[in-house]
Amino acid sequence: MLTNLARFNAIIERGFSQGDLTDADEICAENLVEHEYLSPTDIPGPPILKAQIEDARRSIRDLTLAVEAVVEAGDTVWARIKATGVDPRSGKPVAIDVMDICRFADGKLVERWGVPDRFALLHQVGALPPRK
Repeated sequence: MLTNLARFNAIIERGFSQGDLTDADEICAENLVEHEYLSPTDIPGPPILKAQIEDARRSIRDLTLAVEAVVEAGDTVWARIKATGVDPRSGKPVAIDVMDICRFADGKLVERWGVPDRFALLHQVGALPPRK
C-alpha cells in the first residue's frame, strides 16, 4: 500500500516532471479542494490536477521539479520544491521555489495548497524591473 508521501512524490515526479497524467485519476479525490491561485475549481478533482500539470508544463518548457525538503505529518505532506526549466517566450532558463501542502484521506488527495514563486519567475524573464 502506498504512503501519502509516495502518492505526493508520484504527482511531483511522474506528473509535473514527466507530464504523465495517469496518476491523477488514481490519486485525486473527486471532491479535491484546490487553493492555488488561478487553478480551475469548477471541475472534479482529477481534471484539476491534470490541468495544473499541463499548465505548468506549458508555462515552463522542460519543467523538472525536485523536492528539496519534505515533512509528512499525519494526513498532510508539506514540501519545498525547486522548479527548473526554460521560459518558452524568452528562451531564458528559470528556477523558482514552490511550496506545496497536500492533505490526503483514505489514500486520495483531498486538499492542496500550491504556492509557486511567480514573482521570481517574472523577474527572471524580464517582466519585472531589475533589482537595484
